[in-house]
Amino acid sequence: MNMKNRRLLLSAFFMLLAVTVQPAAAQQTYDVLIRNGRVLDGTGNPFFYADVAINGDEIAAMGDLSSDRGRREVDARGQYVTPGFIALHEHIDGAILEGHGTVPNYVTQGFTTAVINADGGVLNGIWPLSAQRDSLQKLGHQLNLVPMVPHGVVRSLVMGTTPADVMRYATDAEIQEMKALVRLGMQDGAFGLTTGLEYNPMRYSSEAEVLELAKVAAEFGGHFQAHMRSQGRYPKWQVPSHMDHPTQRDVSWLDAVMEVLNIAKVANMPVMFDHIHPKGPREWGVSRATTQLIDRSWAEGHPAYINMHSFEGYSAVVTLIPRWALVKGDVPGQSAADNFPPVNYDGMLDNMHARLADPATREMIRRDVEYEIMRQGGAENLLITDFPDPALIGKTLADVKKQLGVDDLQAAIWLQENGFDGPGGVLWMAKAVGMIDIEEWMRQDYTAVSLDRGVDTGDHSSKSTHPGEYGTSGRLLREFVFDRGTITLPHAIRSMTGLSAQILGLTDRGRLAPGMKADVVVFDPERVRSDATYLNPYVYQKGMTWVLVNGEFVVENEQATDRLPGVVLTRQRSRARPISD
Repeated sequence: MNMKNRRLLLSAFFMLLAVTVQPAAAQQTYDVLIRNGRVLDGTGNPFFYADVAINGDEIAAMGDLSSDRGRREVDARGQYVTPGFIALHEHIDGAILEGHGTVPNYVTQGFTTAVINADGGVLNGIWPLSAQRDSLQKLGHQLNLVPMVPHGVVRSLVMGTTPADVMRYATDAEIQEMKALVRLGMQDGAFGLTTGLEYNPMRYSSEAEVLELAKVAAEFGGHFQAHMRSQGRYPKWQVPSHMDHPTQRDVSWLDAVMEVLNIAKVANMPVMFDHIHPKGPREWGVSRATTQLIDRSWAEGHPAYINMHSFEGYSAVVTLIPRWALVKGDVPGQSAADNFPPVNYDGMLDNMHARLADPATREMIRRDVEYEIMRQGGAENLLITDFPDPALIGKTLADVKKQLGVDDLQAAIWLQENGFDGPGGVLWMAKAVGMIDIEEWMRQDYTAVSLDRGVDTGDHSSKSTHPGEYGTSGRLLREFVFDRGTITLPHAIRSMTGLSAQILGLTDRGRLAPGMKADVVVFDPERVRSDATYLNPYVYQKGMTWVLVNGEFVVENEQATDRLPGVVLTRQRSRARPISD
């Protein structure tokens, strides 16, 4: 062997030796290490096997981390690991501000973030929005909270609260004042504008008022989300017999849909339909026309989203005998759904019988009763959840009619006479939403999830609590993914995570990836389900084994903890898209 070849051979030998004696890579130690899980990362892609490591409030690494260790380790073998779920329309801020920072019914469903100030509602007397943020942060809370500017609060601050103040359109000057308050809220970090257009005082607003306020939120990259102006033939505060007052505008389902889509187009901003559900059999199937309109909005470049809770029933105050027939005197513009403008129910049954004695008025009452029964799903779908005679609890209006041998009007009269004091006399759960609509919307790529519920404060006495307060995600996964096969598991997880983050403009949540915030869920596909029912709603969901918010465990072995790692989030999107687009 010549000298040159010998030098090459020796060089190669020493290089090989150097490689073989290199020390192994240093073992990494993480705060939390979730091993052996099937990762659904929130994008809608199928799962992949990976370990997930967390340091502090962030995901530090993902992949094969078998040589590393965690100060706290979780074996997720056979389970799915996903981003924390995001609830898009919630009524939890009031209870949190009263000191109920833990929300066990949410975290045991896998929810780690929630949008607050829903329906444009009141802020427990707190304004500006920065004051609400400060109060929430000082009190502490379990979930991350997404604040919105509430239309109803803004309107009341500018116009007042009496019937004379609010039962009219705002003037141009008042709209300018409201716009200034929306601008202040957006400067305080709000994510957008929220409204409840079937509720006082927002139901008296013009489309122009709402649009002008939305435009301000759009300037800051905010989105708009709405409880629509109508969920049926008429808005919930109207009945057929009383449509002659100036406030009683005839607004149909599709009118309400087009109002929101027009905001997407003219204000140049993302919009979202809250807890979408058309009421009553005459509306069932309208989802197809609605999705076609939303699809067209997307095709024209205007994002429009939906959130929904996937239950046929909802809890609501249902008064079969119309309120106008129960009150003393006539109240112009009286609501069919609440007591605004203020009314007097003294001598309620006497007032009802006096009106029934007049043949023409009796027929008006009959017409309204029949309309309300249909709007609430029909006699077979109106379920009694509370009544003075416990034998009727769990019965439907159809059962009552059959038992008494009476028609709709006579049954409504009997229930009012023999029920609780107050309008209606009965506590109902109205199963008024059609499964055809639930499944149609659920399949859409732009449909996300809301609970539309409150905090479990430990008081389980209410008979009007909805099972979705305890089992929305469990119902979605068990019934519509694993049993019905309506949607796939990756689609369902994306609807509660990546899609929701996109709607809100969050770039650091909604996906599992290094550098993202450590909102993480581990759930067992064999166990996940909800046993909550309309008559027994206070049942915690099963199957969410571990849940972390900002890297801290809020659920361990399916049990909620008392940790309060949530933060009030600040808007990350500065502009939804270029103004010139």
